[in-house]
Amino acid sequence: MTVISATGNQALNTLVTATKTTATLTSATSQQQVSATQSTAVNIGQTDTTSPVYAITKPALVWERSSGDLMSSKLASNFSNAGNAARFTGLGAALLERFTTDTSSYSQSVMKQTSAQSASSAGNVAAQNQLHTKADNQISLSIKTASGALVDITLGSDDDGLGVQVNVSKGTLSDADRRALAGLAEGFQKAIDGLTAQPPKLDLSGLTKFDTSVLSSVDLHATLGTTNTQTLDFHADANTRSVKSTGIAGTVDISVDMSKRALLGTESQQKQALNSYLKQINSAGNRGNADDSLMAMFKDAFTALNSNYGDTETTYKSRGPEPVYFSLTKTDKNMMTGLADFTASISQTPVDSTNPMRPDETDTFSYQLSQASTITGTGTQDRNISQKQQSHLVASYHQSLTQGLQLNLTSDRNSQNYLYYQIDDKSESTTSMQYHKGALVSASVDQSASHLTHIQKYVKGALESDTTTPESVSKTTNLLGKLQSAWENDAPRMSFQDYLNHQTLPDLSPLVLMESDPTQLKNRF
Repeated sequence: MTVISATGNQALNTLVTATKTTATLTSATSQQQVSATQSTAVNIGQTDTTSPVYAITKPALVWERSSGDLMSSKLASNFSNAGNAARFTGLGAALLERFTTDTSSYSQSVMKQTSAQSASSAGNVAAQNQLHTKADNQISLSIKTASGALVDITLGSDDDGLGVQVNVSKGTLSDADRRALAGLAEGFQKAIDGLTAQPPKLDLSGLTKFDTSVLSSVDLHATLGTTNTQTLDFHADANTRSVKSTGIAGTVDISVDMSKRALLGTESQQKQALNSYLKQINSAGNRGNADDSLMAMFKDAFTALNSNYGDTETTYKSRGPEPVYFSLTKTDKNMMTGLADFTASISQTPVDSTNPMRPDETDTFSYQLSQASTITGTGTQDRNISQKQQSHLVASYHQSLTQGLQLNLTSDRNSQNYLYYQIDDKSESTTSMQYHKGALVSASVDQSASHLTHIQKYVKGALESDTTTPESVSKTTNLLGKLQSAWENDAPRMSFQDYLNHQTLPDLSPLVLMESDPTQLKNRF
């Protein structure tokens, strides 16, 4: 410790330069390290004394193990920063990239020494364990290899500590396993960076890009914050992809059924369907006045889970008690969306206190979107195919009478000038195909879209108008008729069956895509 005294007229004009003293205490039993405190003592006054008036002391840092490796250096650098985004920067990628040179388990943490306990005390050990299991901010990645090995990676952070852990169990890692794990490094880090961003983002596409013959499953779990907590549960394997994220703004919940791989179309067909769904999601968000950041999370997650499908298969396994396998032809796929079946929902946290004069007027937003496909029958010669798409939007919100003016509703009637919207929209598209003795005997798509808009107008607290506007459109398209017309125009000399089997067919997939806007559906094609 350095003591500097200032006397006389120099009392308040002395520039104090403190020397830094660092020491390391090591416990042989726990292999923990404590970086000793750094302190500066300063005397200010007219008297010459050796007793300092006050001391500035920086807390000691406690390390779980020897801190001479690169990961520890990264932890030390990050720990000096505040906030999850800075604390977790680069850590996820570094832990996975480590598998290129090392397959062993690893554990390290750094924390402030907050008491007089020694480095080997039970208190420090408990605090270190909590960083790896129940930290205020916890992110964990669990990966199972096709050979059965399990890799668990955790990152934990709170006000007083930062820790990482890698655990390899239930088997050993092959060279292919190690390459596949390292290949997820960028995707894992992007997911972390998205979760810790403000507002949060769901950047999960990099965690779907893995070979299921090497890695059988990937799970990501996160809990960030003790108030206004943001949580995430993500899963991906050969048959299922799912994500559920909950935070202060609301909840996003999406599940994709990858088991019916015979339904999957070409890459361009999938892109076309995905863009169509995203357009409708945007429309729903605009219609229902949804939270922009929550909608962005929903769209990002929906895109990630419906991309990077990998190779398609040619068979479909029914879920009946007696499994039956059907082959889907190019004709079948030509009349389908090309995407895997899914369920998707977004629910915004309701705001109940928007209008103190009318507490029953809440601001809400709820939207569901789904696709479900079935194949029934006795075999490939006699089968029925159905693919149903559905959406439902329910929302309510307040809007100022003056465009661009921020609404501020109070108990004062002069503030009660607004529009109150209530929205209830539904849309559906059902494609049906029937085969009899190997021949396509019917193919059609039934579609409907409805908008129900209820608007109440208040001026100085008085209801001035109350209007309900319904819009509804339904239509049926004969897909078989369109195929037959194309056959008659392009190849009338061959049989219709040969035309379906050997010729390039007109692309009918745009006709089956669901349309949520009644006006757009009415004018479609």
